[in-house]
Amino acid sequence: MSQEFFEAQVTSEHKSSARFVGLFANNSVLVTCTDKGIVRYQSILEDKLSIETTLTLAPDLCRLRVHPKEHHILACGGKERELSLWDINSYKEGICFMKTRKERESKAGLVWMSKNVSHDFLDLRIPVWITDLQFLSEQETTKLVVGTKYHQIRIYDTKAKRRPVSDYNIGNNPVVSLVTGRNSNEIFFTDTIGNVFSVEVRTGKILGQFKGFSGSVTSLAVANESSLLATVAMDRFLRIHEIGASRKLVNKVYLKQRLTCVVVDESEGKIIGDNKQDEEKYDSEEEKIWENMEEVKPKKRKIKH
Repeated sequence: MSQEFFEAQVTSEHKSSARFVGLFANNSVLVTCTDKGIVRYQSILEDKLSIETTLTLAPDLCRLRVHPKEHHILACGGKERELSLWDINSYKEGICFMKTRKERESKAGLVWMSKNVSHDFLDLRIPVWITDLQFLSEQETTKLVVGTKYHQIRIYDTKAKRRPVSDYNIGNNPVVSLVTGRNSNEIFFTDTIGNVFSVEVRTGKILGQFKGFSGSVTSLAVANESSLLATVAMDRFLRIHEIGASRKLVNKVYLKQRLTCVVVDESEGKIIGDNKQDEEKYDSEEEKIWENMEEVKPKKRKIKH
């Protein structure tokens, strides 16, 4: 994608004060979302560059995700913004699940919205602050998991009910980022003090913790084919851990910049090769460099009398 297209189609209507909270791209569409609630669904095919759809949602959004298979399905949530599911195709047709005519006109494309949990034992309202969310399955659009500012992990099933089907309080720190594991029964999440946990979705039990972090972890990504977990943190390191019982640190790389997101590209096959083979290859290349270097003889210094 050219820089001119990006500036013209993406940033023109996103004000400088806005912050991106959602980004998705494939070979045909580009989806962007800001915390102001402006969602742009833009075709990037050469013959359809003029085709775009803009949704104006509520402000104070913290995260928007696009379904990995059904790219017209979007999910979002934020500060005092309940989890909601949107359909671009329904938006174009003016369809909404709301009952009243006024709500249908103002919220076209909305296919489902969650409902807050019941009040606590003091009959006080539970605040809503979704920090991250994911679709649990590539085959279904109805099951989602969210993490909150109040260290809650909630599982939603849009077919079952509007309130969460499971609600777990884990730890004492806000959830920063979460990602699904190799199957829909396991998720990984990180909090504000650099803890990275593996959690069983069905029970809410912590399966284990990944070690080796010295700063807040900002993003996670799972390499399903290699059974590896990639993380980036505020200490500017990219770390690779094994997924499983060992959860050992396989490799880490210092990347100099402040890192906010990591994405795994599995199209090239293996992500990390055998460390021993890499070291042997590096040593042999280093030896060749030293062998080919010319010997520099020191110059004789003239001594003044």
